[in-house]
Amino acid sequence: MITSRIFILLFFAVTILALPFGATAGKPVGLRVNTTHGLENARGAIIDAGLSLKTDVAVTASSATDGTPFLPPDKLLADARTVGATIMSSSFSGWHTTYDSLGYLKLTANNLVHVFAYEPRKPQPKNSPPPAAFVTVNKIGGKSGDGIEFGVPTTYMNGKGMSPYPSGVTAQLAGLMACLKHLHPSWNWFDIKAALRTTAGNYATGYDPGRYGYGAIDYHAANALVEAAQLPLFAPAAVTFSTDPKSGDQIRFFVNSFKQTRRAKDALFKFSVPPAVHLQALTLPEIRARGGELVFSGDLSKSTNIYTYQAMQDEILYFIWFTLDSNGIHSRIEPYSIIGPVKLTAKNRPLYGPRL
Repeated sequence: MITSRIFILLFFAVTILALPFGATAGKPVGLRVNTTHGLENARGAIIDAGLSLKTDVAVTASSATDGTPFLPPDKLLADARTVGATIMSSSFSGWHTTYDSLGYLKLTANNLVHVFAYEPRKPQPKNSPPPAAFVTVNKIGGKSGDGIEFGVPTTYMNGKGMSPYPSGVTAQLAGLMACLKHLHPSWNWFDIKAALRTTAGNYATGYDPGRYGYGAIDYHAANALVEAAQLPLFAPAAVTFSTDPKSGDQIRFFVNSFKQTRRAKDALFKFSVPPAVHLQALTLPEIRARGGELVFSGDLSKSTNIYTYQAMQDEILYFIWFTLDSNGIHSRIEPYSIIGPVKLTAKNRPLYGPRL
C-alpha cells in the first residue's frame, strides 16, 4: 500500500516538473509519422519528456509496415487530416526548399506543421532561409546546409527517443514538438518553433547554415518559456522564384510568413547598399537609418504567399522581409534575410530632352 502511494506521488511529481511554471496542459496532440520509419523514436521522445502516449500525445503511422512507400507532403497532409493529427514527420531523403513555399498555404490553413529530415539529394539554393511551415533537422555530425533549421545530438536526452540516424532524430524532434504543444496549448506551431530557435545553440550568434542553422535544440529551455507574446520575432521565410525574362523589371517573392502569436504583419524594405546582419530587434527609424526604404506592409498569408516588386527605374537593390508586432518592433536581420544584389531594368523609362 505504501509502495503504491509512493509511486503515485512520484508520478504526479514528474508530471508537475514537465510543466512550465503557471502552465496548464491541453488536449491530446496527434502526431502522424510517414510510415513506421522513426515511429519508435517519436514515441520514445514523448516518454523521455515525461508525457503519456495514451492521454497526452498520440503517435500513429501512415502505414503498418516500412515496405509501404512514403507519402509525398501533400498526400501526408491529407492523411494527417483524416486522423486529426496536427503535426507530421517525414524521415527520408529528398528535402527541397520549394516544399515550404508550395505547401505553406495548405499547412497553415489547417494549423499543421511538417517536420522533415534535412537530407537533400543536392545542395539547396544559396542563402535559402529555414522553412516557416516545415521544420528541417538533421543529426549533429550529419549533413548541414542552406535551409536547415535545427540539429539534434545523437545521444539527445539519453533515452528512448535518441537515434544515430537522421530519420530517428527527425521523428524525435517531432515528438518533442508535440510535447511542447500539449504543455503550451495556447501556443501555435510558429510559437513552438520560435521557442526552439530562441533556445537553440546558435541563436545568440545568428543563423549558420554550416552549423545546423539555429543549432542544437534545447527542449527543456524551450519548455521553460511561458508567454508567446515575449518570444523574439522571426522573419518570414522569403525566397525569390522568378524575374521577368523579357524586361527584367520585376522580382517575385514567395513570402512564407512566420505567423507566431506576437506577429501583426510583414514588411518589405529595399536598400541600395547591402545592410549588415543585426541580431537584435529593430524599430522603423533604425531600419531607415540603415538605408531601408519601405516598399510593402501588410498580411499576405491568408490569400497568397506571393508578392511582386515592380521597378519604375533602373535599380540595383537589396531586399529584406521583416515580421513586425503591433508595437512596430521588427524582427532582426539574419544572414539569410538579405536578398541581393538584384539588378532591375525599368520597362518604360521616362524620356528626357529639350522641349520643342
